[in-house]
Amino acid sequence: MTLFPCAARRSRRIFPAALLCLLACLLSACGKSAPTYYYLLESGEKPFSSPALPSTSLRIAHVGIPGYLDRQGVVSRSEGDPLLNVNNFDIWAEPLDQGIRRVLREVLSPPLLAGDIAVQTTDDAGWKAALLVDVLRLDGAPGETVRLEARWSLLDSADKVMARGSFADSAPCPAALPGTAATSSLVRTQSLLVQRLGKALAPEIVRALNGRRQSGS
Repeated sequence: MTLFPCAARRSRRIFPAALLCLLACLLSACGKSAPTYYYLLESGEKPFSSPALPSTSLRIAHVGIPGYLDRQGVVSRSEGDPLLNVNNFDIWAEPLDQGIRRVLREVLSPPLLAGDIAVQTTDDAGWKAALLVDVLRLDGAPGETVRLEARWSLLDSADKVMARGSFADSAPCPAALPGTAATSSLVRTQSLLVQRLGKALAPEIVRALNGRRQSGS
C-alpha cells in the first residue's frame, strides 16, 4: 500500500528536474549566435618588385560607391528584383570602396610600371595624375549574373581632365556548391569584374600620360 505514494513523490521530484534541464538546454541553444564570416575582394595579382620607381606617378584619388552598397554586410540582389539581401553574418573585412581602390591599385601597378608610371600607395603629394572612379552598380546573386557599371576620370595635378570614360561588364556567378558559402561565389565574381575594370583602365591611363609627356605639358 505504501509503494504508490512513494512512486508519486519520486515522480514529482523527477519532473521538475527534467523540466529545468530542458529549459537550460533551450537557453543554451538560444545563446549561440551564427558565426560571422569576413570577405575581401581579390586582385589576383602576384607581388612584384622594381629596382627603381618612375618619375611619373598616379594617385587613385577617389572611389565612390552607391549608398545601397555602402554597408558592412555583403549585398546580393537578383536581376530585376528591387529587394536587397544584406547578409549581416557575411561582412566586408574592409569598407567596400577601400577594397575596390586596393584592387585597382594592385591591378594597375604592373602595366603602368611597364609604361614608366608608378601607382602611389598613399595620398602623399608628388603625383602627376589622379584617377577618380564612381561605381554605379556592383550587384548580383549566386547562380545569376553579376554586373559592374562605373564612370572614371583622369585629372592632372591642376585638376584638368586628361581622359574620362565609362565601363560596363558582367559575369555569371556560379551557384554555391554544397557545403560552401554562397557569398564566397558572389565575392569572387565581384572581384573578377573589378579586376577587369582595372585592366581596361590601364591602357587609357598610359595613353593619356604619354600624350601629356609628348606635348611637354
